[in-house]
Amino acid sequence: MVNGKLVFFGTSDICIPFLEMLRDNFQLQLIVTQPDAIGGRNRKTPIIPPVKTFALENNIPMEQPEVLKDERLLDKIKALEPVLGVVIAYGKFIPASLFQIPTYRMVNVHFSLLPSYRGAAPVQRAIENGDTLTGITIFEIVKKMDAGPIWAEKQFPISPGDTTELLWKMLSLQGAGFLKETIMGILEGKLRQYPQDESKATVAPPVRKEESHVDWHLTAQQIINKARAFTPWPGVCCGVEEQRFLLRKLKLSGLSHDKEPGQVLTMDKESLKVCCGEGTVLEVLELQPPGKKPMSPFCYCLGNRLPCKLC
Repeated sequence: MVNGKLVFFGTSDICIPFLEMLRDNFQLQLIVTQPDAIGGRNRKTPIIPPVKTFALENNIPMEQPEVLKDERLLDKIKALEPVLGVVIAYGKFIPASLFQIPTYRMVNVHFSLLPSYRGAAPVQRAIENGDTLTGITIFEIVKKMDAGPIWAEKQFPISPGDTTELLWKMLSLQGAGFLKETIMGILEGKLRQYPQDESKATVAPPVRKEESHVDWHLTAQQIINKARAFTPWPGVCCGVEEQRFLLRKLKLSGLSHDKEPGQVLTMDKESLKVCCGEGTVLEVLELQPPGKKPMSPFCYCLGNRLPCKLC
């Protein structure tokens, strides 16, 4: 087997199980992550990428370039003579000047069965669309987004209660071992690439905050899928007397209706039942008014009034 010198590009906490595997099984020479950001209410709080924390805690050399075409970074990676680069949730396109350096170029771990759901939000869009199957694709990076030849794919089920947060966690934990097998297969010459079928390509655009507002003309199940997809961010919300209420716990009702979507059907101690599209009914078990903790609709109504129709 050839040597296992690797470089890694990633930013979010979903990378950590993969990094732990790479640290324990290969020669992880360098970690590249995004620069620290500034956030918080007053935009003064530093946000340190989880991947940076991992690098510091494990004494692994780390870079945070503003621009990936930086000559110093390119020279440093060339000097390491890596056999492979691994990219997971990095957040920027990898230029050709960079992905062509390693012997076997660079692979991306993508959380869909490509060519389906190319783009920034494959897990969210799969859940939003009500899919019951997803997967992990490990492919070679090329100039076109998520379009490179595939080294390996593995299917995973999406359970009815899975949120984006839960599915991310499952895919990262299960995917670390799959990535190890794939890298070994590449380095040992046991795997062969195959092209993606461009005719079947679909796109998973990034989730925007404005998508969080509920459209009551959707079916109750579609709204539940959207809530699962948008957990942990941005959630789903509705308008109550010009205020934005987050809908925290939702359930499909067995009832039907012939009323206008958004109209409140009934409310009791258990839930608020709201009319949705195609005669379906959504049960809201928990909501969160602005600036307050989550509560049941019944508790909210003890000191407040809910309108007859939500918007």
